[in-house]
Amino acid sequence: MMARRDRLAWLPAGVRPLVSSLLAIVAAFIAGGIFLEMRGKDALAAYALLFSRGLGTSYGITETLIRMAPLLIASAGLLLSLRAGVWNIGIYGQVLFGALVSGVGAAAVVGKAPDPLMWLIAAAAGFAGGVAWAVVPALLKVRWGLNEIITTLMMNFVALNVTSWLVKGPVKDPTVVPPQTPLIPKADRLPFIPGTEVHIGLLVGVVAALVVAVIFRYTVLGYQLDVLGRNRFAAIHAGLPVGRLTALALLLSGGFAGLAGANDILGVKGLFQGNWNPAYGFAAFALVYLARLNSLWIIPFAYFLSFLSIGGEMMARPLDIPTYFVDMLEGLMLIFFAVAVYLERRFAPEDRGEEAVEPSAATAGEPLAVAEPAGNPAAVGLGERT
Repeated sequence: MMARRDRLAWLPAGVRPLVSSLLAIVAAFIAGGIFLEMRGKDALAAYALLFSRGLGTSYGITETLIRMAPLLIASAGLLLSLRAGVWNIGIYGQVLFGALVSGVGAAAVVGKAPDPLMWLIAAAAGFAGGVAWAVVPALLKVRWGLNEIITTLMMNFVALNVTSWLVKGPVKDPTVVPPQTPLIPKADRLPFIPGTEVHIGLLVGVVAALVVAVIFRYTVLGYQLDVLGRNRFAAIHAGLPVGRLTALALLLSGGFAGLAGANDILGVKGLFQGNWNPAYGFAAFALVYLARLNSLWIIPFAYFLSFLSIGGEMMARPLDIPTYFVDMLEGLMLIFFAVAVYLERRFAPEDRGEEAVEPSAATAGEPLAVAEPAGNPAAVGLGERT
């Protein structure tokens, strides 16, 4: 077969993934602008207000950083599972259950233990809650080979109803009418980073991203998870404990999601409410894939998507723009991202047998050069991965 020429050879291989993600974002903004114009809105005025209020005011920046903290933690866990080739669609349910358990744990010990100990207990409870909500899909995947996409997705609905029932009954604060857990006083919540009005949960998010980066760059576990994600059949052939690695990736991802819920409870809300819907799951998928499964790139992309969320809320009312517009933008980004990945593979092929002239930076030096199995989430994150 004739080798296919790399038509993007002029662009450094390490930069191509980032450029294609940025082009996907630009294309999404253009398509979103067309939608606004079709609705009779001034797209340029809307985007000007979005950026000026989201990035040009101290309030917008502060709120963006606060919103960024749990999103970054959840995305770090999702990246870990996707890099291992495991689709964790249950982030939403894991966040809910982790937040509920964290809120109950914090309320049980607040005032009875020093605040730092209470934070650790509540954070551990949230992490454990997220892990617990991932146990069933992990068991079904490893023991009976059931598709984790279906099982984790279904667990979201179970979590929604279970947490709603619990907060309306067994764990409800009996002193108030609304369904909620007992309130954690503001004085006992996470403190601010010195000189800011952003709680230290943001630092936890950054540390979570750095920990995941260290795992994949420097540890045997990270190498094994990466091999599993790049090619499951090769991992089996190499004698890796595929079942244990799959379960571990899913459980850790759930734990990080639960920790993200705990972050919101301890840093912002102070309680768990029955109608709470943070919607971190969908945003985390958009974030992780735009960051090309790179654990360091998720930090700036987390800020970007958080800014979109805050800026979108601040521009919706003055310009009478639908509140779902930012969600639509995130969906468009994923669509255009998929197109960008296709074009990247079409015009800058990786080293896949006879298809490419030279190996790209993503595959150079890899010990396993076997074809990717279909449907592997790690295969979508083409390019440099930390």
